[in-house]
Formats: sequence, structure tokens, C-alpha cells
Amino acid sequence: MLDADIIVTGELDEHPAKPTVWLVIDVSTTVDASDVEQALTRADLLRRVVPNVIPVVAGDQLVDQARKIAEAERVVLVRDGTLTGWDEAIEQWVVAA
Repeated sequence: MLDADIIVTGELDEHPAKPTVWLVIDVSTTVDASDVEQALTRADLLRRVVPNVIPVVAGDQLVDQARKIAEAERVVLVRDGTLTGWDEAIEQWVVAA
């Protein structure tokens, strides 16, 4: 878990129950499939002790295979200041309090 690039927590204001969520973020210049897998693995580890953990990858470039895995597994993508897959990730990973 200590290998995660960034871990943040906060309250999800847009959700009616306002649950606490955790973001496990993997940052790379070029996001590839291994970055997405790392974010998923690290999020799974944290999920053993706290609920509502969302895997996130962020980078300047995105390999097509990474995009496909992220979409299928509902991992949030951050690129050029834009979030992709946020609503889908909330639906997948956040349990109402």
C-alpha cells in the first residue's frame, strides 16, 4: 500500500449519503495496462480495511489497452485535467452509508 503514488480521502458531497471515499491514484507520464492493474490491486488492498475505495490513474499519455482495461474495470482516468469514468467508478465502488 505504501507504494501507491497518492492516496486521498474525503466526503463525496454529490452522493445522497455523503460517504467517505478513498482514491488510490497511480501517476505515470504514460499510463499503460500495468498502471491500471496497479491502481486496481492497491485499491483492493485498501478496501480490506475501509470501504469506498476508488482506483484512479493519471498521466499525460494513455495507451489504448490501458483505456480499455480502465473502462472495463471502472477505473477513473485523469488526463489533461479531465476525469473520465468518475460516475461509473462511483456506481461500482461506492456503497451507500
